[in-house]
Parts: sequence; structure tokens; C-alpha cells
Amino acid sequence: MTRCVETLVVGAGISGLAYAHARGPQADLVVLEGAKRAGGLVHTERLGAQGEFRAELGPESLRFEVAGGLTDMLRELGLEARKPPANASKRFLVHRGRLVDAPLGPKMITTPLLTFGGKLRLASEPFRAARVALDGSVADFVRHRIGQEALDALLDPLVSGIHAGDPEQLSMRACFPRLVELVETHGGLFKALFKTRGDPAPSVMKPVGGCDAIVSALTRALGDKLVLDASVGSLAFDGETWRVRSTVGEFEAARLVLALPASSAARLLSTVAPALARPIGSIASESLVSVTHVWRRADVGHPLDGFGYLVASRERMRHLGTLFSSSIAPDACPPSHVVLRTLLGGARRPETIDLSEAELLAIVRSEVRTLLELRGEPELVRVQRWRATLPRFDLAHPERVAAIEAACPPSLVLLGNWLRGIGVNHLVAHARSRAAQAAVAPTT
Repeated sequence: MTRCVETLVVGAGISGLAYAHARGPQADLVVLEGAKRAGGLVHTERLGAQGEFRAELGPESLRFEVAGGLTDMLRELGLEARKPPANASKRFLVHRGRLVDAPLGPKMITTPLLTFGGKLRLASEPFRAARVALDGSVADFVRHRIGQEALDALLDPLVSGIHAGDPEQLSMRACFPRLVELVETHGGLFKALFKTRGDPAPSVMKPVGGCDAIVSALTRALGDKLVLDASVGSLAFDGETWRVRSTVGEFEAARLVLALPASSAARLLSTVAPALARPIGSIASESLVSVTHVWRRADVGHPLDGFGYLVASRERMRHLGTLFSSSIAPDACPPSHVVLRTLLGGARRPETIDLSEAELLAIVRSEVRTLLELRGEPELVRVQRWRATLPRFDLAHPERVAAIEAACPPSLVLLGNWLRGIGVNHLVAHARSRAAQAAVAPTT
């Protein structure tokens, strides 16, 4: 028997869940998820014999705006989020095999990451032409505005930490649209900082109990509208109605929401909308490996007085950085232990996704051990592989997104980290915006 609904959502990652929640309890919709759990990349896991250690396998923390989509959704769900403790506010970068403070604000004057010449080049930013390199790569933009040294020392590790990508390949306008907007509006980065001083800034927050608390709350709110272990095999569309075949039956819907990875969305659309499937299918993605390692506090020499560290390409290391998970959230483990999380792979070393656990641990032993003064062996290790999971916003991405949106019929909603932003805050804001449009817009 075919079930008829007004809206069918395929995919229960954070985008699909946020969209369904924003439509409200009266909405006539069903959410299908092919996996046995909802949440997608947002995944918190309890480790240890008694579940005494908490590890984030996906986003470690969330970026909260002062007001907006994610903030509003948490309030609706009755969830509390907290800033990391003050002693977790530092960020570190690796410089010549040791950790140094990331140069925020006045620290830029004394940082060893830049030579005197590099600092002078950075200081000349207000005199750079405003309209140059806005539509090129991240590397082009940074080189033009603050110089090659700053690119190598500061922006290269930042881009790897956010996008796991290569700044020479990534589109500045696609990856950092807010910075482009500031330069277009104010004529430069320093001028923008001066003119926007005093504006409320977004902050890093974490839901009490871990990021999975959001998934659990959304799942509870949706109730039986969410169907797990329900894979979709094919789509059909006659111009008015979407027909969907899945492992839990057939559905007809006036509106279809695809909240899936780009490759999965392209596959499903290939027969019903090939002109739309082609640009979606052309999106490349980076793979990432997360290695959570738990240590006795007594076996870690570094004070772990920060958020974590990132590694620049010029350091020639095989990992991208390490997060101090139990500094960010002290309730992630007992005081006698610490939880660390090392990230590897991305565009810098794509082959890492296929390394064995033993090979991954060898990298932790040889590189992280020295930086954090680790002694002995970790008490617990959890490896998570995210294959082809971070979309590459390359130089063609702005035009690609425009082509996707132009080819998308009104009754189809596309959601995911491969469109306009990879952060949870971006995904939730986009999903809620599309849900608000659905409440007033026709589906044909």
C-alpha cells in the first residue's frame, strides 16, 4: 500500500531533523533514514566499561550565533548549552615541532610564527586593493591581503582544521563568504574589524551531555514521524507528485526533501532530474579520520590549557591537529583521565582513510606524544572513519550551486553540507529557512 504525505524527508542527519522539527508538530510529513540511528555526522559515544568517557565522533562543539537558527532550535528543544571553561580558550599552532599560542589580537606582534618582514606585510593589509582576489582561491585572497607567510603559518592550518582542504583549491567566496562580504563592504579586513567592533560575536558552545543531545531531543520530538533503517531505492516525479520506493514501503508526496550526502542525492536524482544530478554529482569530498585516545592525567605532561592545536602543512606531520576534548567539556571523563582527539586525512593526506588502526596509533605515538608529552600507552582508543564526508568547495562551487538552484523544481528541497556551509549552525539555519518557506509556498 502506498502512503500519501504532504512532505517526505529523506535523510535524518542534522539538516533533515532540523527541517522536520521546524515544520512543527502539525505538519503532515515522514522522515526516512537509511541507518539505524539518526544524526548523521553529529554523533556522541560513551566509552569505557561503565561509559565513563564521552567522545564526540563528529563535531566537537558548535558555533552559536547570538540569535538565529541553532540558538532558537535549542531553546525550542529545552536544551542547555555552555561555553568551554576559560582555561580551554587558548588555541595552539605547531611551530618547529612545538606548540605556540595562536596569535590572536596583540599576540600578533610577538608571535614567533611570523618573521619581522611577515609582520610588516600583514600590517600593510589596509593598503591592499579591496576588489582583488575575492573570487579566487582562499590562498589567493590571503596572499593578496596579508601575505604568503601568514598563509603558510596561520591560514593553512585553519583551513585544514575547518574544511580538511587545500587553500589553493578552495573558493574564498564559498568557504568564507562573511570575510568576502566584510572586505566588499568596508574595503579591508582591518577596516572591517574597526568598524564592526562592539558587534556581538558568535561563540563556541556545547550542549550539556554532548552534541548528540540535540539529535536525541529532535528524535523524541518527531516521534513516529521518524522511521529508521528505511533506505530509499528510487524516485519518480510526474511534475506534481513524488513517488518514492523504500525498504519500508512506497510513498507519494507533494514535496520531497533530500537531506543526503551529495553522492546519494545525485544517484537518486539521476533518472528523474539528470540536469540537476550532474552538478550535484560533480562535488568532490574529503575523507577524515578521528582517533579518540584516553590517557591517565598523570601520563600527560602538557597542561592541556586550551581548545587544542592545529598543524600547518610546512611542519610535514601526518596529522592535522588534536582537540583537548576533556578541557572543552570537563564532564567528558573523570578528573583522573583526559580525552584527546586527533584528526588525520583530508586533502593533505587522502590515503590516511585506509590506514590500519595500528598505523594510525603509530602516528599518534610518534607525533602527538612529543607535542603533548605523553607517557606510556593510552588506556582506550576509538577510531572513527568518515569517508568522503567534507565537501570540497572548490573554485567552481559558486557557479555549481547557482546551477543546482536554477535546476531544482519548487517541490524539491535540497539540504546538506555540500551546498553553502559545513557547520552545524549553517545547516540548521538553512533547514529552518527552507521549512519556513514551505509553510507559505506552493509545491508546484
